[in-house]
Amino acid sequence: MSDVYYSENHEQDNLYEQDNLLAQRFNLFTLLKFAFPTIFMMIFMGLYTIVDTIFVSRFINTNALSAINIVCPIINLIVGIGTMLATGGSAIVARKMGNGDIEGANKAFSLIVLSGVVIGVIITGIGIVFMDYIIIWLGASEVLIKYCRSYLFIILVFASANILQVLFQCLFVTAGKPQFGLWLVLGAGCANIILDYVFIVLLQMGISGAALATGVGYLIPTISGMVFFSKNKGLLKFCIPRLDKRILFEACFNGSSEMVGSTINSSYYFFI
Repeated sequence: MSDVYYSENHEQDNLYEQDNLLAQRFNLFTLLKFAFPTIFMMIFMGLYTIVDTIFVSRFINTNALSAINIVCPIINLIVGIGTMLATGGSAIVARKMGNGDIEGANKAFSLIVLSGVVIGVIITGIGIVFMDYIIIWLGASEVLIKYCRSYLFIILVFASANILQVLFQCLFVTAGKPQFGLWLVLGAGCANIILDYVFIVLLQMGISGAALATGVGYLIPTISGMVFFSKNKGLLKFCIPRLDKRILFEACFNGSSEMVGSTINSSYYFFI
């Protein structure tokens, strides 16, 4: 009986030591191993955004490109909320994992992901109901309103996916899988470029096609993250969360500076 108990505990300890990289001692090589995939993720995300812009300006028209620039603050706000939850939430999860509180880490992780979904749904509902008011407030002219409406509607539908894909990019690093997040961003970027060509050039869907290609690009890391953390045999995985207002407040507070920075970066669109 004692041998069985010792064997089970020994296996759990080995799993903890192998998977909980945050509890291990860091050196320069380990730090770079975690940092480089995140750096490359940001670079490639910027590159396929540039390609997105090229498709719109070349195969649709300049009005469509102007419409995308007008609604960019809404997109950046959604990304900012995702960044806030991701940076603040991953810090909480990482701290709990480093302290050996794996159950607490999983509950905090699941609560933050669920909160991202709920916030995304709320943004979708409010955004669609007040979409025309938002577009006019952002400065769209009568010529651009229809383009803004077509693009923003689809982007709002994918608001939860947008938040979750930002969340999972940080949480893959926390789970010790930064390379997996990098490959997902590369896949999403390639899919976005290919779908831009299919929807805009081949199917002639116009600016709606550009938005749909972007939305599908959000879905790839989102669905992959949901599957990964549902079937994950490591330490970080989904569980039934418990509503803990302190965790949510701490996550939002810790990540608020990143959200403000992301949102302020879009403020110059008001002056163009």
